[in-house]
Amino acid sequence: MNKVTITPLELCSMMLLFLTGSTIVVGLNFSAREDSILAIAMEIGFGIALSYFYLYLVKRSSWKEFVPLLELGFGSLPAKLFAIVFSFYFLYIASRVMNDFAFFTTQLIYPDSPKWIAAIPFLIVVGYCIMLGIEAIARSGLIMTAFLLVIIAALWLLGFFSEEFQAEYLFPLFAQGWEPLKKMIFPTGLTFPYGELVVFLVILPSLNKKEKLTKVVWIPVVTAGLIIMITMELIIGILHAPFANTYYFPFAKAMELVTYLGIVEHLEIFTYLLLLGGGFMKVSVFIYAAQAVLTQLFKLKQKSWHVMVLIASVYLLSLYRSEDIAEHLYVGLKLVPYYLHIPIQFALPLLLGLVVFWRTRKKGSAS
Repeated sequence: MNKVTITPLELCSMMLLFLTGSTIVVGLNFSAREDSILAIAMEIGFGIALSYFYLYLVKRSSWKEFVPLLELGFGSLPAKLFAIVFSFYFLYIASRVMNDFAFFTTQLIYPDSPKWIAAIPFLIVVGYCIMLGIEAIARSGLIMTAFLLVIIAALWLLGFFSEEFQAEYLFPLFAQGWEPLKKMIFPTGLTFPYGELVVFLVILPSLNKKEKLTKVVWIPVVTAGLIIMITMELIIGILHAPFANTYYFPFAKAMELVTYLGIVEHLEIFTYLLLLGGGFMKVSVFIYAAQAVLTQLFKLKQKSWHVMVLIASVYLLSLYRSEDIAEHLYVGLKLVPYYLHIPIQFALPLLLGLVVFWRTRKKGSAS
């Protein structure tokens, strides 16, 4: 593979978009009602620990690329098998995020339009950016992060100071005990979005100034968590917690209700821009990671047609069990966390980390 360089700032911007973009628009969970923000606060701590674990794993292997890292941990043949598993996982999750974008577009922006109307143009833009390389994805992330922060701050101000926001809806806190919090946190809260940072195992070796990463990798995780928490408080204050979970897109619905003097209205269009930027980053990172893993595995030079094949694969995978948004969300919330997220985000990396630690223990003690 060609030598690529990403700065820590670019990586942090990618992580921030990755964690927030689709989450605050289509991935919010209000099952704990008013206590939902308490669950998010606990998940932030888990996200920090997980990001440092992934970083430690790559550092311990002397910043090896992903397939050599798997070979260090599992040996040649199992590493090839696991590389294919991770590639399929990255492509499948990319297809699910693309579906989030497509369903949002065809339900709120272009009602009753077929899903491919949104999906195919979106994937074409993603594919073009991937062909330009990870540096192009990272640098576009800096620009989109600036837009994300401006848009989300404006929506917060308009929402919190609107007549529709009722502060009494935010209370009481911790009135239902621990049980709703536990159900919200495990497994969905742990696996989405923080567990999906496993994809950055592929990207971390591309960084320059690697020594600085330990000091800053927590910043996008905490910032994303705070953005999610504040957004959830805004939604609860407008929709009321018992009703927030009844909407597929609660943030968009909350902003739709916000009006000023009958002139400023339909603010939900700006949530579409958040999903557009965040979804673009998330799908791009997943598909790029799949391409990088397969390129390392089969020792190929990167070609444009490789990206086209992966884009087509993502679209085909998006058709599986996603006839409507209800089925899409059922699969994503009830099946994927148990059968895909937990094994691939936690079980395999933990096993890999233990083996890598054991095999490099002499080197670690010497240093």
